[in-house]
Amino acid sequence: MTGFAVSRKTLLLTASLAIIGGLSGCSLAVMAGKMFFGDPKMISTFTSSTGVDLTDGDDTLLVICQAPHLSNDVPTLEHDLTDGILKRLRQAGVKTVPPDEVSRWLDQNGGEFDDVSELANQFDADYIAVVQVREIRFFEENSRDMLRGFAQAAVSGYEVRSVDDRRTAMQVFSNEFRTEHPRFQPVPIHQKSERVFQKEFIGQLSLQLSRQFYDYRMGDNY
Repeated sequence: MTGFAVSRKTLLLTASLAIIGGLSGCSLAVMAGKMFFGDPKMISTFTSSTGVDLTDGDDTLLVICQAPHLSNDVPTLEHDLTDGILKRLRQAGVKTVPPDEVSRWLDQNGGEFDDVSELANQFDADYIAVVQVREIRFFEENSRDMLRGFAQAAVSGYEVRSVDDRRTAMQVFSNEFRTEHPRFQPVPIHQKSERVFQKEFIGQLSLQLSRQFYDYRMGDNY
């Protein structure tokens, strides 16, 4: 029986190594971790700050992205980022305020607001997410031949409460956000066009920003 047990363990170990051997980089580490430790849940900044799971219940989230100083470099950044974040939130089961309503109100008010409570009074939302993009680039620093995305943003979450019969936005968290893609090696410009890479990076950025507001499994990346 002992010999059979050892043989069986050896076979299992060999099979595991064979599976892992076909992978590389982060995929290898994640698959190995899942094999031995399961697929852990990553708790979002919003959930850890509020104790609220936006995927469970009727709470509605309003999302607004701001990057006015980057409009000359990436004219559609605010729209593309908002659209990408909302898409992933809805896929995760988070209820959101229709973006057309928010865009219409912003257009009527010069694209700006002085206080988040203005949004709280205007829209039927329980929580508000404000993403302020401070920097974004699509090339490796000091290079026009290598593509690598970099972004820096401030992410804030607000809970809408009634104070003296008036809806008020109370900040529940504030987070500095930085990301790079790809993390390990930039992409030579001859392998992928700047336009395709830009779209890819904004999609990756949208995913990471949306995950500030809902929990997910580490294995969802792969």
